[in-house]
Amino acid sequence: MTAMAQLWSTSDTSLVDELCAVEERMRQDYARMLQVLAEVDSRGVAARLGYSNTPALLVHVLRVSRADARHRLAQAEDLLDTTTLTGSVVAASMPLTAAALERGEVGSGHVDVIRRTLRSMAHLDAERRGWAEELLVIQAGEDDPAALLRHAGRIRDIVDPDGTPPVDDGLVLPERLLRRHVRRDGRMEFKGWLDPENAALFDTLLKPFEKSDPEVPDTRGQAERAGDAFADVLKMAANCPDLPTKNGVRTEVAFTIPLDALIAAADDTILPGQSHYLTAREARRIACDSHVLPAVMGGESQPLDIAVPAYVVPSHIRRGLVLRDRGCTFPSCDRPASVCDAHHVLSWHRGGATQIDNLILLCGQHHRLIHRSQWAVRLDNGHAVFTPPAFVDPRQRPRVNRLRQ
Repeated sequence: MTAMAQLWSTSDTSLVDELCAVEERMRQDYARMLQVLAEVDSRGVAARLGYSNTPALLVHVLRVSRADARHRLAQAEDLLDTTTLTGSVVAASMPLTAAALERGEVGSGHVDVIRRTLRSMAHLDAERRGWAEELLVIQAGEDDPAALLRHAGRIRDIVDPDGTPPVDDGLVLPERLLRRHVRRDGRMEFKGWLDPENAALFDTLLKPFEKSDPEVPDTRGQAERAGDAFADVLKMAANCPDLPTKNGVRTEVAFTIPLDALIAAADDTILPGQSHYLTAREARRIACDSHVLPAVMGGESQPLDIAVPAYVVPSHIRRGLVLRDRGCTFPSCDRPASVCDAHHVLSWHRGGATQIDNLILLCGQHHRLIHRSQWAVRLDNGHAVFTPPAFVDPRQRPRVNRLRQ
């Protein structure tokens, strides 16, 4: 007897019982998934496999959207204890909710409502927030997420009758402000604001790059699309012929290292003399499509002779790449050629020629991925063919960007 036939012969009440049992197991499995996901994130598994972050890894191995990946990570962060790089443990902010999810008593929708409600009470002490969580979990055992959200306001009034403290807006703020901080790994964090006129200009510049093709699946969330758009605008500004100069020469970021040392260095070797950590792998990626300045240095690291700067990929070859590839060649990527780097299929430090039959266009995100991870690429009759790592596809079936065909 097939499973469908068995269901057909099952009584109404038994069907409902089975439905509830399956839902309970799904919730318990989801709790386990969050535990595994938290471990993957805390260990830095994504970075060791060549991905920029955990959501980028989940997009490939689980085939979920970037928004879904970030949503699961956010839930795991609040539900589970986390261990810092120093070994100290940061207690979960929602332990009662985590326990209820593990028992299968609440679902992901309930977790979202409880997270949102507790975040609105961030000004309260831990004891009162714990009381609020207890009341919310009890109510979640009776209601669906929409009904729980309606009750959340009543629970908030019980636990926090005084409400959120008023914000002191008496300070005079500047019209424009930018705070930036460069992390030890070289990434920059920044925040600030703009006056209305420049805010409109900023929004206008980003919008064309921020849009995604409605006919093409886009796994990026809104924040990531905006980040990619901002990087694209920076690249276009850097290529602007009217870019301001300093002492007659455009500002450049440079690192010095003997060529043979760069070629011989292991991928994860930290190059000496850098203000920020820079590995040999990243230096080789930068050199794929960079401004090269040959120099002869003396014993005291003083420049003795500086040659004429040269681009690794000449402009006429890049024009040919744009005509052939039309944009990033990585599977399903729709980034335009204007924001792409030229990548050597056979790397230049291994003898790869700077010729159109050894070059492809890759956007910054996928250029980093190719250099950091086990993804492989080759050219087949002018078409870039990518082979994923086994953890993405155990059969390692070749992939191409069908959007460019």
